Amino acid sequence: MMKEKTAVFGGSFHPIHNGHIELAKHAADALALDRVLFVVDRIPPHKTLAEGATDSQRVEMMRLALSNDPRFSVETLELYREGPSYTVDTLKELHKRYPDSELFFLMGSDMLLSFHTWRQPEEIAKLATLVCIVREGQSGGEEQAAAKLKASINANVILLDEVSPLSSTEIRNRIYEAKPITGLVPAKEEHYIYMNGCYAPRELVPMYERLKKEISAHRMDHTAYVVQTAIELAERFGADPKKARLAALLHDCAKGFTEEQLLPYADTNPPILPVLHAPAGAAYAKQVYGVNDPDVLNAIRLHTTGDAGMKLLDKVVYLADMIEPSRKYDGIDEIRRAESLDQMMVLALSRTIWYIKERNFEVHPATLRALRDLEDSDGTIL
Repeated sequence: MMKEKTAVFGGSFHPIHNGHIELAKHAADALALDRVLFVVDRIPPHKTLAEGATDSQRVEMMRLALSNDPRFSVETLELYREGPSYTVDTLKELHKRYPDSELFFLMGSDMLLSFHTWRQPEEIAKLATLVCIVREGQSGGEEQAAAKLKASINANVILLDEVSPLSSTEIRNRIYEAKPITGLVPAKEEHYIYMNGCYAPRELVPMYERLKKEISAHRMDHTAYVVQTAIELAERFGADPKKARLAALLHDCAKGFTEEQLLPYADTNPPILPVLHAPAGAAYAKQVYGVNDPDVLNAIRLHTTGDAGMKLLDKVVYLADMIEPSRKYDGIDEIRRAESLDQMMVLALSRTIWYIKERNFEVHPATLRALRDLEDSDGTIL
C-alpha cells in the first residue's frame, strides 16, 4: 500500500496571498501530494509579527483563501503552543497525526541555506523530505546547500521553481496605503480584509468597530465592497486613495437613522427620505467619527444624489456605491466598462433617473443638476 503524501507549509501568513497558494498548487502537482497543511505560526523563532490582524483573523483569512482547493487546509497546532514554534516539534506532532503519510516540508531558499542552524536539523531530515522553492533566475547556492545537507545529515532535498514573487509585506503595505489588492489575494479573503479593516491605519480601527455596531451586517457587507471599489477607482482615475477609502467606509454611517433623525437634513419639500442618510452621514462622520476633511465629508454628502460641480473624489465615491461587486441591475456592466470617469457618471446618473421615474418617485434636483453639468461639460447627448 502506497503512503499518502502530506506537505507542511509553515509561515506567519500575515496575510496569506495568491503567491502562497500558487506555490502550494505547484508543489502539490509536482509531487503528487494528497494534502498540504498550511501551518500558521504564533511566535516565529526568527521574526516578530507585524501588526494589522489578530491570530483569529489570520486563521479566518486562510480558511477563506484555501476554501476552493480540497487538498489544502489550515493547521493551527503552532498557534496554541506555548513558546516559540519550532519545526521539529511540529513535524513530530504531525507524524503522530498522519502515521501513514510521507511528510514533505516546504521552505524558501533562505531557510535552506540556514537550515544547519535550526533546532535538531538531523531530526527534521528524518521526519520529512525538504522541498526548497527557488526563485526564478536565482542561483544562491541551493544545489550546493542541498548536496551538503545530504552528505552531512542524509537530508533528502527537492528543489522546485518558485511560481510567484509576491510577499505578505507587499500586501500589507498596499492595504495600509489604500492601494488595490484585487488579484493578489483570493476574492473571499479580500472582502474579509475590507469588512474588518485588517492592515488599515490604526486610526481606522475604532471606526470599523463602531460602524459594525451601528449598521446592519448586510449594510457592512455592502460597505466593504464600496471601500474596495473606491480604492480601485481612485487608483484608476488618480483620486486620493486614502480619502476615497475613508469616505467609502463612512458613506452609509447614518443608514440606520430613524425618519425623525433624518428629517433635519431635508432640502426638498416634500422630503426625499431615501437620500437623506447621505447629508446626515456627513454630519455624523464629523460629529461622532471625528472626520474633519471637507473633501471626505462632501463625498459622503453627495454619494446618493450627486450635484453640479462634483470633484474627482465625489465621483469616485458615488460610483463606488453604485457599481460595487454585489450590485446587480440592468446596465451596470456598461457603466463599469466606460472608459472615462465622466462617462461612467453620465451612465450612472441616467440609469438612476430612469429607475426613479419608472417608479413614479421624485428625482432629487441635485441629481438632475449633476447630469446637466456633465452633459454641458463633455457634450454628451442622452
